[in-house]
Amino acid sequence: MQITTCPKCGCKSFLEKLISDLVLNTCRSTYICKDCGFQGSPLVIEQYEGTFLGIKSSVPGFIGPWEIKTRLDNGEKKVIEVLWEDARDCIKSLKLKKGDKIKITIDEKLWCLEKILL
Repeated sequence: MQITTCPKCGCKSFLEKLISDLVLNTCRSTYICKDCGFQGSPLVIEQYEGTFLGIKSSVPGFIGPWEIKTRLDNGEKKVIEVLWEDARDCIKSLKLKKGDKIKITIDEKLWCLEKILL
């Protein structure tokens, strides 16, 4: 699922404002945050829940990058490619095992993996 959020305050409510350029005869969109008034492009965040299936090297025989493999509740498989150190530290700190329920959040620069406690 994709979520758009304000990079300044985290609000998920934006107004889209179309701006006409009479010289170039084009329109472009700008977004305004309803809470803080930030004008610009919202962050697009992908967030989903699924089952942890394990990690494996993207390129066999090399240290990295590594793939964190997941399966969503609808059966779709998702893979996040990360550095080995990040995957190892995250999985170790969360004590993840194959079959654990997880929530993954990704924006254009960062990723976050959380264990869902049942």
